[in-house]
Amino acid sequence: MNSKTNLYFNIALSVAIIFLFILHFSSNNTDEIVKDDKPEKENFSELPIPNKVISNSNLKIAFVNSDTVAANYLFSKQLNADFMAKQSSAENKLRKVAEKLQVDAERFQQGAPIMGREELERTQAELMQRQEELQMMEYELSQNLAIQEQKETKEYVEKTDVYMQTIGKELGYDYVLSYRVGGPMLFANPELDITPQVIELLNKEYSK
Repeated sequence: MNSKTNLYFNIALSVAIIFLFILHFSSNNTDEIVKDDKPEKENFSELPIPNKVISNSNLKIAFVNSDTVAANYLFSKQLNADFMAKQSSAENKLRKVAEKLQVDAERFQQGAPIMGREELERTQAELMQRQEELQMMEYELSQNLAIQEQKETKEYVEKTDVYMQTIGKELGYDYVLSYRVGGPMLFANPELDITPQVIELLNKEYSK
């Protein structure tokens, strides 16, 4: 749930240009870099090797790829679509206000040389006020989107957890682990991967 970066950059650039228009008509210490000494390479060949692996044949364990689930789970797709619609609406609202402000600032630049002092100062003040309002709008929309994203993430986790309790029991597993690249589980035996079955059952539960 991350396209609004380019918009905010463009808006920030527009605001900076507007600010320069207004100002036009208004009256390193370098830290020493210390290189850490590289630790000596550990010799893993000298580490003790376990003489046996503790196992329990009565436990049924499997795992799912959480990234694949998120990409194919209907509930996840719906949440993402809803969030993208809200983000697009916020961006369009912000863009319209920013574009209108930039047009008015350019008109002010063109007409400033023939304006009287009172009109010049009044227009400058109005543009400065609108610039501040635009920045506040950008901040509020960004905060609202962040709150919405947190809310939808929580809803996704909670509802999926409820579904998984039913699915895990239905499939007869004692543990169903979550695996993803870069996650805490460094290796998962492909033979224990039940991602396709879980996606099918999750979508079935969600469709109810």
